[in-house]
Amino acid sequence: MSASLRVRAVREDRGRFAALHDSRVLIYWPHGLGDWVHFGAVLPLLEPSNAYAITRFGDDYVSLMEGNPRVRALLSGTRAPGDGSECGARHLGLNRKHCDGRLVTLELPAPLDERVRQFDPGVVLWTDYPETEGRTPYPFHTKARNLARLLVRPERLATFDLSGPLRNALEFGAPAATRRLVDERLAELAPPGTLLCVISRTGVTASRKNWGDGSEAREFVAAMRAGSPRWRFISMDEERLGEGVSGFRELFAGVAEPFARLYEALAARAHLFVGIPAGPLHVTMARGGVPSVGIWLAHHPDWYDEPNPDAIHIVGSYVRERGFDRRPATTTKPPSLAHRLRYVDSRTIDARVVVETARELTG
Repeated sequence: MSASLRVRAVREDRGRFAALHDSRVLIYWPHGLGDWVHFGAVLPLLEPSNAYAITRFGDDYVSLMEGNPRVRALLSGTRAPGDGSECGARHLGLNRKHCDGRLVTLELPAPLDERVRQFDPGVVLWTDYPETEGRTPYPFHTKARNLARLLVRPERLATFDLSGPLRNALEFGAPAATRRLVDERLAELAPPGTLLCVISRTGVTASRKNWGDGSEAREFVAAMRAGSPRWRFISMDEERLGEGVSGFRELFAGVAEPFARLYEALAARAHLFVGIPAGPLHVTMARGGVPSVGIWLAHHPDWYDEPNPDAIHIVGSYVRERGFDRRPATTTKPPSLAHRLRYVDSRTIDARVVVETARELTG
């Protein structure tokens, strides 16, 4: 069963969204976890007279916005990310081509229907969140900053200092019950006195950005444990990487909690993160406070994340061979927005370089 609701629908283009004020806006956000993280940097820039709610089919991601004072997270009741087809209407019955200011009918399955009706939106925003791949110059050089350029009135954007890292509005405060659950599951793998590292070697959007075939990660684990047997590891890829390693899903099997909620609690326990540009890296970078090694084989950090003093990014030679470091996103931004980068002369990234960088960050 589903309920219908008539609202006005807009995209990010033509300034229709940027012109809104004193409105109640439902943001439909069927994008990846990293895009949810980056939208947290856009939220503080949006028109403050509007009230915002955000949703998608996939509470694993929506839960990232829970407790946020700037936007209300509306859980769909569907854990795994999807387009809602299994609930009766794909993308709430929306056609993005029709999000041009006209009235549309939202098809809202339960329990999302009641949550949306309680919020009572007058407008729905659906943006395709366009990729810039480093082609937009400072101060709109990242994917999120470029979106802000489209969603925020120029007069309002001019009131912000964009020369420093944007503050992310995500709360990163998992509920106490979730933190206790994570502590219980970690009790055997990483009891007090141990050091916990999260490894995220692969992503879901492009295999070319993955870190090797797993052998490098296994070498990294072995070298870190040789340096200190206190190290323990969680593989986000469920790989058998050696002694002292558990897979994320293995560790939290049977736990009825959305992924983002669990990961926020896990990040609070981590002493180190190592991974490629995928959701876990973007969450950890935005959170801060966790020494992080970014592994970049096919993209450049300047296209995505705000600088983080706790992070060093290792960049493979393919990135420079393609001239990605010479695109406007890199060449036009000021030193105040520089990442800590370590370029290597090979397309692969050797475990030894990652170990050296991790030890530099963790002392």
